[in-house]
Amino acid sequence: MRFFFYGTLLDLDVTALVLGRRLPPGAYVPASLPEHARWRAKGASYPVVVCDPRGEVAGAIVGGLSGRDVACLAAFEGPGYRVVPLRVRSQGKLVTVAVFEPVVSRLQPSRDPWDLTLWQRRHKRAFVGRLRRAFSARPAYSRT
Repeated sequence: MRFFFYGTLLDLDVTALVLGRRLPPGAYVPASLPEHARWRAKGASYPVVVCDPRGEVAGAIVGGLSGRDVACLAAFEGPGYRVVPLRVRSQGKLVTVAVFEPVVSRLQPSRDPWDLTLWQRRHKRAFVGRLRRAFSARPAYSRT
């Protein structure tokens, strides 16, 4: 299965923690999500995407994910997101891939744009620490 990643999953360390393994760098193919914008979620450091006819969100298509990988991704994203098929632009073509789209009743965008590099500088350390603690507290996610 192929997914479009647009937020914290673009960080290789976060993805490795979530999946329990590192993906090869070639697994990430640059892509963009047309007619959307990326904002920080209210009260959080991670992003949500929202429809915006003038926007385009940079990210990556990640393929070769197993059923177990998809289950880990869904558990990481939680009930605030649902998987939807969307068309993304990659290598000059539009392709349909799975995207974790926020459930509007659960996650609202703030008015702050979200940037991966800024997130890595300001929030990654604490985010990864919380992620490690959460996974170690749940036997299904333990990484020994």
